Amino acid sequence: MSTLNFSQESRLTIFSEDGEPFYLFLNSIRQNEAPAVNIAVDYLTNEYYDTKIVFANEAINPVEKKYLMTVDVDGNRGEFVYKIKNSKKGHKLKFFSFTPFQAISPPTNNVSVVQYNAVPLPPIQFTTQTTTTTTSGGGDQLHVGVNAHGTNVGVGIHVNSGVSTTTTQTTTTTFGGTTDVVVLEEADCYAMYETDFNQALTAIKSKTFSDSKLTLAKQVTKGNCLTAAQIAQITSLFDFESTKLEYAKFAYSFCYNPENYWKVNNAFEFESTIDELNEYIESLGY
Repeated sequence: MSTLNFSQESRLTIFSEDGEPFYLFLNSIRQNEAPAVNIAVDYLTNEYYDTKIVFANEAINPVEKKYLMTVDVDGNRGEFVYKIKNSKKGHKLKFFSFTPFQAISPPTNNVSVVQYNAVPLPPIQFTTQTTTTTTSGGGDQLHVGVNAHGTNVGVGIHVNSGVSTTTTQTTTTTFGGTTDVVVLEEADCYAMYETDFNQALTAIKSKTFSDSKLTLAKQVTKGNCLTAAQIAQITSLFDFESTKLEYAKFAYSFCYNPENYWKVNNAFEFESTIDELNEYIESLGY
């Protein structure tokens, strides 16, 4: 295990749930020279990184996540673990766990541990071979030729079984460099500024009727990306459990950090409501 300064640095671990090897890009810079199924990156000093996953299997679409956090809500550092999950809508990068530095265990042998790389590596090369077999001729054919000249008779026999030609074409494509941008999110999502959110929160609070609050809350949410904590604050404004649940379901698709959506649970009074929200999220297949 590398020696890290827990007050200044974080570790990021990403693993592929279905065992597909991948390359990890942080801020457009590739971190691992060879594809890995489980990788840990040490010495991360930023609070977040633009993250991109490029699979060794070129047939699988890359995955990109903006502003992947490497500090918790209180600014604490440690080991952040994310998993690559294959969902109905393709591969997604999901939060898995956080461990403070005091409790971090040494990585197992199946984890590729690298130090954060700030120097671009050569582009990834994907090589594809295509083999084509062409057969000419009409199959087995027998040709007999007789040449009579004086007393000499010559007989020539030729068998043509057709001609097969095999051609192998090799195609090499590259991926890498700071200009490569692959966006699989339906839209870029940036968390709403705190000042704008506070103004929106005040406007929602000012509404007298629950329906009016819900309508305005949905308008604000649809026009912005909110953090899980912000969604929890809005959810708490509603008086009825059913309205809270309706808003929480609506807001999930607009959440900036859905891996922290558990924070919304604190806005509910009943465990049954929390269970219903979790069932709804699971049904989305994200």
